[in-house]
Amino acid sequence: MLIKRHEKETLLQLIDTFYKAAGEPGWSGNINNEIAHVFTHMLIEAQRCLSDYTWGLHIGMEPITVQWLIHQIEPRTIERMGQLNENKSCLEFIIEKWDQELRIASAGDVDEDELDEFSF
Repeated sequence: MLIKRHEKETLLQLIDTFYKAAGEPGWSGNINNEIAHVFTHMLIEAQRCLSDYTWGLHIGMEPITVQWLIHQIEPRTIERMGQLNENKSCLEFIIEKWDQELRIASAGDVDEDELDEFSF
């Protein structure tokens, strides 16, 4: 399925804001469905340690794609995520744990077997 430019830009902005909220310089990379899969894991972990914040992800049987993730996230999420600086340690931990997988997914080096180990 073709990923539209605005969907890529939205997800890139969301990931970049997540990294900046943790005090990182930001994130850039190629946006694809593997990125959406890994970043969904990061958002779920963040939701667990940010008790006052919910991403509203409704995970079911459908595959996780860029389009799916963009439609799951409420419109103000990027703005609200930028205000998470007081929860830096939680976000830093998640980035430390998942950054390598995110970069591998961005490079397109993830095959279906590797994705299975990240499944919900």
